[in-house]
Amino acid sequence: MQPFATDINLLHWEPQLFGDGAAAAVAQLLLSGTGTLAGTTFTISGGSLIDSHISSEYVIALSGSVIGSFPIVAVNSATELILSVLYDDLNPDDAEGSASLSESGSDVGFSIRTFWPQRLTVSEQLVRSAGLEPADASKILNPVVLERPCALGTLQMIYAAMAASAEDPTALLTRAGMYERLYARALRAALVEIDLNGDGTADTRRSLSVVDLRRG
Repeated sequence: MQPFATDINLLHWEPQLFGDGAAAAVAQLLLSGTGTLAGTTFTISGGSLIDSHISSEYVIALSGSVIGSFPIVAVNSATELILSVLYDDLNPDDAEGSASLSESGSDVGFSIRTFWPQRLTVSEQLVRSAGLEPADASKILNPVVLERPCALGTLQMIYAAMAASAEDPTALLTRAGMYERLYARALRAALVEIDLNGDGTADTRRSLSVVDLRRG
C-alpha cells in the first residue's frame, strides 16, 4: 500500500524539517550531490533521479548559493526535475497549481531525503484502526481524509525519534507531544467510507480508534 501522506504534506507543517541535520539522521537518503538551478528547473550533476525512484511526492533540500526545501513538482528525466516554492494551491496530483521559483545558481548542493518508512508505518496503523488489514487498504474509498492524521502521526514519530538521540531532548519531546495531541484530534475527526463487497460503493462508515505511536 501507499502512505496516505507525502513528504510534501510534512513540509507544509515543518518547512525546516528537510534541512534539519538531526532530522536527516532519521530520514532515508535517496540522492545527494550538486546541480544547477535555473528558475524552476534543477539539473543534477551526477546520479539518476529515475534509478533513485524520485517522484513528485518528495522534497529537495538545497544548500550553497540557494538555500531552502522545495516540493518536487515533476521529474522530467534521469537528471532533471521541476521544483517550486511551497504554496497552498500547489498540488501536483491534482494539477491545481503551477511551479514557481525565480532563483538560479550553479554548483548548488542538494539532498533528497524521505520519511516514507515512517509515513507507511502510520498509514498501516490507520488502516488497522479502521478495522482493516493493510492489504485491504484499497477498500477505503475516501483515503484523502487520512492525509492529515497520517502527516501528524508521522511528525510525532519523527520528533520522538530525534528526541531519543538528542543530548537535550526537551524541545523535541515538546514538539512530539504537540503532534501527538494534534494526531489524536485528527483521528477523532476522520470518518472513513469502506467498500466491503468490492462493488465500488461504501457499505459502512467507521470512525477511527486512537492509535498510540510511541515506541517503548
